[in-house]
Amino acid sequence: MDAQIWGEIRRLKAVEGLAERQIADRLLISRGKVRRALAGLPTQREPREVLSKLDRFKPAIIEILKDYPDLSGVRIFEKLKTLGYGGGTTILREYLTNLRGLHREAFVRYETAPGEEAQVDWGYFGTLPFGDNYRKISFFVMVLSYSRKLYVEFTASQSLDVFLQCHLNAFKYFGGVPKTILYDNLKSVVISRYVNHIQYNQKFLEFAGYYLFTPKACNVRRANEKGKVESGVGFVEKNFLAGRDFRDLFDLETQERSWLEQANQRVHGTTKEIPDERFQREKEFLLPLQPHDYDTTFPLQVRAYHDCRLRFDGNYYSVPAKYILLPLIMRAGKYELKIFHQTILIATHQRSYGNNEKIDDPKHFADLLKIKKAARDSKLRERFLALAPCCAQYFEGLLRLEKDLKSEILQIMQLADTYGNYEIIPALEKALEYKAFGVTYLKNIIAQNRAKRQEKTIQPLKLSKYPDLENLEVEPKSLDYYDQLIKEEENQGKKGENNHA
Repeated sequence: MDAQIWGEIRRLKAVEGLAERQIADRLLISRGKVRRALAGLPTQREPREVLSKLDRFKPAIIEILKDYPDLSGVRIFEKLKTLGYGGGTTILREYLTNLRGLHREAFVRYETAPGEEAQVDWGYFGTLPFGDNYRKISFFVMVLSYSRKLYVEFTASQSLDVFLQCHLNAFKYFGGVPKTILYDNLKSVVISRYVNHIQYNQKFLEFAGYYLFTPKACNVRRANEKGKVESGVGFVEKNFLAGRDFRDLFDLETQERSWLEQANQRVHGTTKEIPDERFQREKEFLLPLQPHDYDTTFPLQVRAYHDCRLRFDGNYYSVPAKYILLPLIMRAGKYELKIFHQTILIATHQRSYGNNEKIDDPKHFADLLKIKKAARDSKLRERFLALAPCCAQYFEGLLRLEKDLKSEILQIMQLADTYGNYEIIPALEKALEYKAFGVTYLKNIIAQNRAKRQEKTIQPLKLSKYPDLENLEVEPKSLDYYDQLIKEEENQGKKGENNHA
């Protein structure tokens, strides 16, 4: 369902109190569609922008008017035809009328009823440090048109998710929602417009429908239509930002919160009243907040790699090791970042605005150590089972011992490294025959066999100062491998002698 229709259905029901049949009659839709709209959020994909025949020629029109600002529409039409324009003159005249601003309007100040309208715009602050990185800082301004009460919030982005969250924070600050909110042609609000046709961002319309307010876009190049918020942006620049220093975003926000309370206590230049006092007459006319906050974040598919970290916005965030390489969903807010596997929340981090920073949870890496240890144990077991066919049955006997299984297998493999397979395999077969399970029995069998051959028992090399090396697993090589190395060395020596000669 189209998000604009969905939002209008909700507003007619919640704000005007119309019945389902009345809503269907007014919007010329079925009652079933009304019931579906009232049951949940819209799911229809955002429609593609439809381009007119004139769109690709608009840059050429602008260039023509730069050189000939008073050129008639007929002459411009003739010039466009030589460039391949195949459209009509009506669409061209409408575009020229809008472009030249032929319909001059007087700037008339208008006042609205309490709770009827708010105006929104962005302002630009400059840059602030985030660690070794610097980011551009903007500020969001919403002003209630009746009381002139201000809400201001500084952000490191003007993205749609941040834009929506600023709205939500403003609604909570005011304790309610204005019935209409006025904007200029921000991309977060308006995707495209042609004459009187406006294509709104579908995610934004869904948000508006959830909170039951009507979005309204100003006419192109008509900043006076939202003069209250334009004045609000200027007021922030001149009365808060000018002449102040800020260490970072936290310091900026701290000072702004204190200043905002004072700003809403001043006597407003137009109304000659204090905004907070005037707001007392307005707040009861605001629409109520919804019982549950709208999720303003966007799901982003991510994947963590072997270091337990995923990359987002130039920084690295850890996840539990068992989710390495699995498809994950991340939702990033202004201050917090949440990571999900399917519907399960697996990690929450404070968001960083620095660069190449690592934001880690130590517990995630403890899991990684456990996984690596389990992998090493598994590899050790596989090496033991690969020694001989009898090892599988001998392994079952070791499982029944009341001893450390890993230690037993590790010592058996050390015997194999010390004496070779030709000694350890017969010892395993004989120990299995007598059901003698454990490294102690294998050592005795090997010692007895070597004594019969009048060979001494080999004492393994002790590396007490280097315990990690004692547990090092060495994969035995075939003797052919060493013969090949000797041959290569001899051939290399012969080449050197020939070169010297």
